[in-house]
Amino acid sequence: MHLARFVSSRTMQVLFAALVMAGCAAIGADAQTTVQNNGTGTNNGYFYSLYTSSGSATMTLTDDYGGGNYSISWSGVGDMVGGKGWNPGGSISVGYNVGAANGYNTISVYGWTTNPLVEYYITEFGSLYTADATYKGSVSSDGHTYDTYEHEQVNQPSIEGTATFEQYLDAWGGSSIGSNHTVTTGNHFNNWKNLGMPLGNFNYMILGTEAYNGASGYVNATVW
Repeated sequence: MHLARFVSSRTMQVLFAALVMAGCAAIGADAQTTVQNNGTGTNNGYFYSLYTSSGSATMTLTDDYGGGNYSISWSGVGDMVGGKGWNPGGSISVGYNVGAANGYNTISVYGWTTNPLVEYYITEFGSLYTADATYKGSVSSDGHTYDTYEHEQVNQPSIEGTATFEQYLDAWGGSSIGSNHTVTTGNHFNNWKNLGMPLGNFNYMILGTEAYNGASGYVNATVW
C-alpha cells in the first residue's frame, strides 16, 4: 500500500458530497438504504461515506442495532473506503462490532480536523503503510498498545481541496471479528497533543473499511 494513494482515496470521500443522492435508493419499508460506489449523507442519526475509485461497491445502511449498522460488498476495486460514524467527530467512546469481514486492507476509526488541517487514523484491523512516516512513540488504550506515527502529505487532496497537511496514525490492527470493542478516541487525541501533534476543529469521523489493488470482499459492521 502506498500512503499517498491511501490518503487520497479517503480525502475524496468529502469531495463526493455532491453525490449523496446519486445511486442512493430506499429499498423497502425497513429503512434500508443502498449506496452505489460513491455517496455521503446521514442514516438513522449516523453520518456515512462511501468512495470507490474503480470497480464496484455497494453499501447497505440499515436501522438494525440502534441504527449504526452498515455492510459493504466490493469487487475489483482500485480503492474503496466506506463506513458509518459521526459528523462532527470528537472525544467519545466509539463502540463497534465487526460481524464479518474479508478482502479488506484496514478497518480504522478515521477522521479529519481543520485549523489545523489533520487527517487521522486509529487502526483496529489490518495495517497502515508507515515506511515514510515518523515514529513518535506509543499509547496504551482500551487494553492494547498502538504505535504512533506522523506523516506530512504535500499537495494532496483533502476536505479543503489540494493542500499540505499532517497525518496522525495510531497503528494496532489486532482486533477480532464478532466481538464488541471500544475505542476511547480522547486517549489518542490527548496523546497526540502531548507529542506536539495538535488537532483542530473536528470534521467527520467514521469506522472506515478500506480495500484496494483489485480486491473483492465484504464487511458487516455496527458502530455506536
